[in-house]
Amino acid sequence: MRILFAALKYDYGIEERGYSFEYYSFYDTLVRMGYEVEYFDFYTLFKEYGSLKMTQLLREKVEEFKPDLLFSFLYSNEFDFNELLRISKETKTVTYNWFADDHWRFDNFSRHWAWCFKFVSTTDRKAFVKYKAMGFNNVLLTQWAANTAIWKKSELEPIYDVTFIGQLHGNRRKVIKELKKLGVEVKVWGPGWAVKPWHSGLRKLRLINQKQYQKIIDSTRLSQDDMIRVLQRSKISINLTASSQLGTNQIKGRNFEIPACGRLQISDYADYLEEYFEYDKEIVVFNSLEELAEKIKYYLTHDSEREEIALSGYKRVLKEHTYEHRFRELFKQMGLL
Repeated sequence: MRILFAALKYDYGIEERGYSFEYYSFYDTLVRMGYEVEYFDFYTLFKEYGSLKMTQLLREKVEEFKPDLLFSFLYSNEFDFNELLRISKETKTVTYNWFADDHWRFDNFSRHWAWCFKFVSTTDRKAFVKYKAMGFNNVLLTQWAANTAIWKKSELEPIYDVTFIGQLHGNRRKVIKELKKLGVEVKVWGPGWAVKPWHSGLRKLRLINQKQYQKIIDSTRLSQDDMIRVLQRSKISINLTASSQLGTNQIKGRNFEIPACGRLQISDYADYLEEYFEYDKEIVVFNSLEELAEKIKYYLTHDSEREEIALSGYKRVLKEHTYEHRFRELFKQMGLL
């Protein structure tokens, strides 16, 4: 099968940060599955040419490459709506988009762009119902997973007790501070953790510019390789599932990436998470900070139990929760397999 993959090639479109999530998780998986895949880095072209020209270039690539599937992962409003719609209506290529974060982006983003595609998928069951309600019936329910060719176990011993990797937003700083008060030290990485309240004052006074401020934000960011190394060498990795916008808990890719690295995940609850992992046998969940602190302390002192749960979670990911599993099921539903 020929696939034209249209997505950000670099992390948030910034080449200096290295390849994107879409590249590592989706493109790499599709190539490993044996498909003939070409990458269309729409964001770089959008910055150079604008919406209309970039979307016309996509149309030209479809006509030249003649893919069986145009697999896209929209970022924002980079495409020209009418030109994108014409690709679906005027070519034989099956067009499909994986919508992310429909828990909070459905109403202001996904529901508008869905009409440009023959198929779309969502990881949010409530959004799945909303697509149907608005008359878009070719919506497929899927879920995040892990590319286990990249997110994988290491034979190296852990060097961290407890870690958290994720962007600073919502109540995350408060969670880490409260855990410290409860006697649990957590090593944290991710954009924003080095930002202090007085940095905003410095910006207002123009004592630091936007470029300097962004450098502070990115100073605690990890590369993809470093992120995986941290997870591989952590006894316990915390997962906080609240979305960056509405604060509602949602299943995230990290729910699958942590166990894929063979280490214990302790996650707060998200709807339907129990359908993907068995609690206290494959992952551990918590409902309060006190419970989180208590469970961290327990599993740090019970190595065999911690490692048994981590191994079971690892095996469950390999068996059911890789992107190869997800893509095969989606392609079957689209009639491509």
